Formats: sequence, structure tokens, C-alpha cells
Amino acid sequence: MGHTGAMPATSALDLERALNPQQLAAVTHGEGPQLVLAGAGSGKTRVITYRISWLVEERGVDPASIVAMTFTNKAADEMRERVEGLLGIYPLPTFVGTFHRYALTLLRRWGDRVGVRRDFTIFDADDQLRLVKQALADEGLAESSFQPRAVRAAISSAKSNLIGPAAFENRAHSFFQRAIAPVYGRYQQALSKSGALDFDDMLTGAVRLLTEGEEIRDRLRRRVTHLLVDEFQDTNHAQLRFVQELIGSGGNLTAVGDEDQGIYRWRGADLDNILQFEKSFPGATIRKLERNYRSTQNILSAADAVVSRNELRRGKTLWTDAGDGERLTLYRARDEQDEARWVVQTLRDLPGEIPFEETAILVRTNAQTRALEEELLARQVPYSLVGGVRFYERAEIKDLVAYLRLLRNPRDDVALRRVINLPPRGIGRTTQDALWEKAARSGVPVWDLLVNEEFADFPTRGANALSEFRKLMLGLAEAAAELPLPALLDRLLTTTGYTDLYDPEDSADQARLENIREFLSAAQDFLERRPEEEGDEGLLTAFLDHASLVTDLDAWQRGDGVSLMTLHSAKGLEFTAVVVAGLEDGLLPHYNAGEAREDLEEERRLLYVGMTRARQRLYLTCCRRRRIAGRYQDQEDSPFLLEVPEALLDVERSSELFTTPRTAGVRSFFSTSSERRYEYDADDSAENALRRGVRVRHATLGAGVVLTVEGEGGEAKITVMFDRAGKRKLMVKHARLERE
Repeated sequence: MGHTGAMPATSALDLERALNPQQLAAVTHGEGPQLVLAGAGSGKTRVITYRISWLVEERGVDPASIVAMTFTNKAADEMRERVEGLLGIYPLPTFVGTFHRYALTLLRRWGDRVGVRRDFTIFDADDQLRLVKQALADEGLAESSFQPRAVRAAISSAKSNLIGPAAFENRAHSFFQRAIAPVYGRYQQALSKSGALDFDDMLTGAVRLLTEGEEIRDRLRRRVTHLLVDEFQDTNHAQLRFVQELIGSGGNLTAVGDEDQGIYRWRGADLDNILQFEKSFPGATIRKLERNYRSTQNILSAADAVVSRNELRRGKTLWTDAGDGERLTLYRARDEQDEARWVVQTLRDLPGEIPFEETAILVRTNAQTRALEEELLARQVPYSLVGGVRFYERAEIKDLVAYLRLLRNPRDDVALRRVINLPPRGIGRTTQDALWEKAARSGVPVWDLLVNEEFADFPTRGANALSEFRKLMLGLAEAAAELPLPALLDRLLTTTGYTDLYDPEDSADQARLENIREFLSAAQDFLERRPEEEGDEGLLTAFLDHASLVTDLDAWQRGDGVSLMTLHSAKGLEFTAVVVAGLEDGLLPHYNAGEAREDLEEERRLLYVGMTRARQRLYLTCCRRRRIAGRYQDQEDSPFLLEVPEALLDVERSSELFTTPRTAGVRSFFSTSSERRYEYDADDSAENALRRGVRVRHATLGAGVVLTVEGEGGEAKITVMFDRAGKRKLMVKHARLERE
């Protein structure tokens, strides 16, 4: 958006020209904590970057004493570049990076104070899952009954709340928690044995370092005089504690966030961190940014009408001087094929000044992309699917990273298991299992056994293969101490013969070889961007840290075509035209979401995020039926659709649908009229008037909207989506509902 372009902030007059009054107040805030509630498209990045510039230029703050933390490397890089442009300081000594990056920096330097080896490895999601599966097996628990991903999620949730294995076992109240409590302990022991941390451990370790190490905490508080945190609504309990310990409850904290865009509760984010900010940071100043520089007023008004139904919010009303713009379009499709045809044709029919790369199709689940992809391909519309396998998660890249991890940390049994017979070198599963069992009996890491063992009790072929592998790795370890990173990778590929696994004539293998070449380029690029004084060993550690902390969105680049992604992936992005597809009950809100108010409100926030990605055009779609698990099922409107004001909507429907005659005073679901209210005859009884779409009120459950009615008269069962209480099924004769 044009409003966020950098310009020198050399005087108060420049700031007044560059910022609106609310932004200016946040940028020039004095001492103590402040929370900036920044609505979608209101220029929150601008506030953070200009505040850093103002602190340095106007307050004389040492830029090295400022820390800015966010959630993605991409956002951090953008902030850093903007501040460098404002200050003209290259490179910027201010730390601008992710929570995990800053925690990693502290643990690499002082981790041994809390029992963390400085050369620890970072285990990714696959590594973690492998440890969980082994821990389940050791406890005799079947994966069919205890899904490894669910167990890993439970462990992650515990760590996000700073709950260790012993405390988890003491607090376990459900059968599932009591059963997996020992698994958590085994999992943590396996991490420790491998000299590894998972992503949650970086944050919990940093919190422990600051809470248990008073001398280090005091030193950091003297060094870090100003802390700025972006996307505060996405912080979990561990991150809140990290911030509190780093800056103190009354320190110079600027937290920027939007409770209406809090969509990560399922992965530990705690909305209370922003809703109850003053409890954590007493005396904090609260400011709101409500002027939007992205979307038209019609888009903002529609999104606000939806999210304003939530109660867990501080409240804000976005406005713009960009004009009303086009009304939203709602398309009621026959099924997902019809929906896909309409969506693609609509994008093809957009004015020429809106190219495909400025458009996006947003869905609730990955499964919804199939029909859309097929239609995009059939109509030869270029597109990119966001959220596929990221570069560092591709098998061939993980293989090479595993070799590097093993060179840096020989105790990394997970990396060792991955590469010990890759490429095949005669160390089969039987030999590997025997080696691991012997190491377990001896109580030493497998690598120590490899280095010191002569393998006399192994079959000759296996013993020889293990000896050759030991020789190979010791040779590479010597090379790692002498060669720069790109040359080390060349040596690794040559001595292991890894590229011989792939046939240059095979198209799939060609892609893998191209990825390997790109990995070499990434290493060279990293070498050129890092200071030479780090040394080869430090550079290898830094490169592995970089590979571990890259996120999906860090690698995303706007392509030449339509962006197809989930609503979760779209956060932080913007497009000229956006389609939010599949607005049906069961998809949004998703059927896996709970029925508690918190679950419903998060699903509503997810729609709000999708709607506010659009600058000029916003399209919504829903289907009358959808194929699920191979069979068509009738679909109902998302209750959120009923919250979009009819005056802001143009409604279209599939030409292949028939118009159902009006019965019992209610208009057809597929009415050709843009009028969306359900009309009722004046002589309808209270029971007969209860039809889908009616707003009702319950004495204790509050206001809601009718979703379904089963049966007739007082014996009918009615399903209502209540604004506060979620979805409830009631008997009409007992419900005592009043129409609003």
C-alpha cells in the first residue's frame, strides 16, 4: 500500500507528513508500555519502523539497545530494510527478527547456564514426530489409539504453557493425558540424549534462562532499553513470559496487534495476552489505529459487521477515505465444480488492470483446492498453490541437512539414522538396530560407539560397512573445520556419492538435482551475507539455524498467477481481488471446531482475515451440495454469511439451479433477488415462523440465528448458532425463543 513507503524521518514535520495522528501518537510514545491495536491495513509495520527511527534520531537511543520481534523472517526482513532506509544505517545493529531467533541467540551464548549445550541441534516437525512414535512404542501404546500428531500437539501445548513433564503428569486429568504423560518424559529424554531442542524448547529455555539467571536477566534489561513486538495477538504464554522477563512489567514495550486477527488459538496463541494487556503491563497506554489504507469502505463495513458479533474483542471500527467501491458479490453454486467454474471465469473477466498475480482464492481447508486447481488448469489460468512442501522440507534437502547436522552435533541420533545408509552402503536395518541396541545397553550415544567400537561382534559385511562410514564421517569432520560452507557441501556430495541416487534423464530426479543445486546456491548466498569473523564452525551452525527457522511464508513469493491458499496462510498478505470460497456450515465454521464461544469466534475471525485481504473486489461463494468422502452431501449456508449486511451484497446463483416456490412465507435459498432476508407472513404462528436465517433470543443463551428446524409445531427440534454460546439444539416447546 502506498501509505507505507519509506521516507526520511529527520524532523517532527516529516513525521506529521508521513503519519496520521493516531500513528504519530504511537510512534512518539514516551516511557513505559503501550499497546497499539492496529486494524487490518492500518499501517502497523509503519508504526514499528518509524518508532525505531524516532527513538534513534529524536531520543538518541543506541540502535543496538532496541529489539524488535515478530513471527516470520519475511516480516522481520521487511522491517529491517525499512528502518535501514529511514536511518541510512547499513547494516542495522538493531535486532529485528522472530521470537525463536532471539531466543536462539540467547541460548547459543548462555544456554549452558540452564543445561542446554551450545551446539544443540534444532529438531523439525518430522524429527519430533519420530521421537514421539518411538516413545509411544517404548510405553507400549498403539499409534492407532494415540495418534502421534495429537500426542506431539499435546506436548507442544504443555510447553507453550511452560508445563514440563513432571508438572504435566501431576496435572493430567483425562485418560489421554494420563496415558501420554510418560511419553512426554521419554520424548524429552530423547531430545536431551541427542543434544537437541524442538521449537518450543527454544522459548521455554530462554524463559528459564531469564527467570533462573538473575545476573543475565539484569544484564539484558540494561542492554535492551526498548522492545517492540508485532502480532501480539499471536503470542502464547511462554512468549508473554519471555517479553515480561526481558523488559519488565513497566519497561519500554510497544506491542502491536489486532485481536480481530487472532486465528492461531489451535497452536497455542492466547488471545488474553492482548485482551488483558494491562494486567501484564500495569499502567500501559492503549491506542487504536482504525484508518485503513488497503480496502474500500464496502469491504471494511462487511468485514466489520461479521467480526463485531464477537464478544472477545476490544472493539474498533475501520474506515477509509478511498470511497465505497464495488459491492461484494455472493455466488450460490450448485456444487464445487460449478463453484470452481464461476470463480475462475470471474477472475478471467476482471478488468485488465487487475492481473492474475493480484488475485487470490482463499479456502478453509486444503481439500477444497482440488476442484479449483482442476478448473484453473483446464482454463489455462496460471496459479501457485501456497502451503506446499517448503524447500527445506524436501527429502533430498533434509538428507543433506542431516549430514551437516551430524557434522555439527555427532550426538544427533535422528540425523545419524537418516544418513547412515544413504546412499546405500551395506548398513541395513538389522545392523542399525543392533548398533542402536548396543548403544542403549552401554548408555552412550550411537556416535560414540561408532568412533570407539571395532564391531567384532557384528557380521563381517556389516562391520566393514560401519568402519567405512566412520572413516567417511571423520574425513568430512576434518573438512568441516577447514573448508567454507559451499566447498564443504561439494566435498560431501562427492565423497558420499549422494547425487548418484538420481537419474538426470528422469524428470522427477531432475527436479531433485535442481533442488540440490539450489541448496548449494543458498549456502553460497548465506556465506556472502554473514560476517567472516564467525569462522567456519560458527557459520555452519548459523546456516543450520537459518534452515530450521525458515517458515512457509518466508519462502512465498508472489508469482505470475492466481494465489490459491488457505485462510490461515493468507494472514499478512493483500490482493486487489479476493475470493473466499466455500462459506458453508461445516467448512466455516469448520466441523472440527468446538461449539464453545471461543471456537466459534476464532472461526469468525478467520473469515474476517480473509475478507480484509481484499483491496478492491471481494467475492464470496457457497455450494448447495458438495462431494465429501466421495459422496454428495447437502450443504447449509455458513451462519457467518447471514451476518453480512444485505445492502453490501450482490447475489448471483447458478443458472443450473431451479427456483424453489416460496412456501410457509420463506424465500428460497436460491432466490434470484439480492434481498436476503427471510420474509414471513403476518399470520404465521411463533413455531411456524422459526425458519433458517431468523434471528432469535433465548433468556439465558442470548441472541442467535436459526440454522435448521426438524419436525413441526412444538415438537420440532431447532438448531441455533448463538452469538455467545455457540451451536445448540433445542426443543421448540421448551426453548421459549423470541424473534428479534
